[in-house]
Amino acid sequence: MRLEFFDRSGLKHVMTIEGDVTVENIAKLLEYAEIVAGVEAPPLRPASSNSKMNRLLDVINTRFAGHPFDSRELWQAYRESWGEDFSLGAVSTYLSRLVDRGTLERTGSPAHWSYRLKPSPTL
Repeated sequence: MRLEFFDRSGLKHVMTIEGDVTVENIAKLLEYAEIVAGVEAPPLRPASSNSKMNRLLDVINTRFAGHPFDSRELWQAYRESWGEDFSLGAVSTYLSRLVDRGTLERTGSPAHWSYRLKPSPTL
């Protein structure tokens, strides 16, 4: 059995169980995924975490956790939070990458996408 997921910082985790797959083993895997992906207190980040992607994730986690948002709302919140100009097109590109990584869910149509953090894995 193999479990792959991305944590809130976009780091990919891959775990494999070989042999006797039991409910207990699956529960352990999911508990680990919940702990890593659903950490409430942000872990200490290295200096390299000051990338635009990490800043966007920070804004998403603090301002939009639990409810949907669009690229324009994130763009405005990013500018308010970090005081930097960041093009709306670049925000859309980063959102698309986060969808591809499995960090965000996207609904709607190309004319108006809506994004939401994917929920943590549960039993």
